[in-house]
Amino acid sequence: MASVIDPDRHSDLIRLQLAVFQADRELYTYTGDDAGPLREKVRQAAAIKDAALRESGLVTEHGWYTAEQDLKRAGAAETAG
Repeated sequence: MASVIDPDRHSDLIRLQLAVFQADRELYTYTGDDAGPLREKVRQAAAIKDAALRESGLVTEHGWYTAEQDLKRAGAAETAG
């Protein structure tokens, strides 16, 4: 099945997904004592991405799971390629 995420039409969503990936990497690699601010950064990035995904209409059209998973795959492909 083809992805519901078109890299050209949904580049804004992909950028938001990449921001979530980046914030998550920062949290994962943090070695300090207080990761609270980094956890909040991940939460906020994810909330912004989720709201934009909903507003795009992809969730209504294809369901949350498909839209979110395809966006994650598109973001991963962007970082790999």
